[in-house]
Amino acid sequence: MDDERPFTAAVLAGRSGKRQPIAKILVIEDMPSVLMSLQTNLAAGGHEVVCATDGITGLRLICETEFDLVITDIWMPGLNGIDVISRGRARSPETRFLAITGGDPEGCPPATIAGVKNFGADGLLLKPFVRAALLAAVSGLLSESGLPV
Repeated sequence: MDDERPFTAAVLAGRSGKRQPIAKILVIEDMPSVLMSLQTNLAAGGHEVVCATDGITGLRLICETEFDLVITDIWMPGLNGIDVISRGRARSPETRFLAITGGDPEGCPPATIAGVKNFGADGLLLKPFVRAALLAAVSGLLSESGLPV
C-alpha cells in the first residue's frame, strides 16, 4: 500500500449529515477480509472508519490525524502492531488502542492482556471474534474515554 491512500467509510443513518459519527477509528490490519469485516461492522455501528493495511501507513496516519480509537493487528509484516501501539501512544496519549491477534505466526500462544498492556494497549481482542465482542470492546474503550456510545 505504498502509493495508495487510506480509505474512509462512514455508514450512518442519515448520510445527509443528520447524525455525526460516534467516534473516529483507525483500523490497521494486513488481511483484507478481516479489514473489510472490521470496517463494515464499525461503520454500521455509526463510527467513522479509516483503514490502513500495514503498520507504517497506520503510524503515519496516527501522526497526521486525531483518532478516538486505533484497532491494530499485532502480527503484520514490516512494522508490527506492538510497535504501532508503543509509538502511537507516545505521539497520541489520549487515543485508546485495541490490539487484535490470532496468535504469533510462528505458532506461539496468543498475546495476553497483561502483555499487550505493557506496550500501551488498552485492550485485547482474540481472533476469531464475533461482531458483538468487537462492538462491546470498542464501546467499553470509548466510554472510558468519556465519549458517548
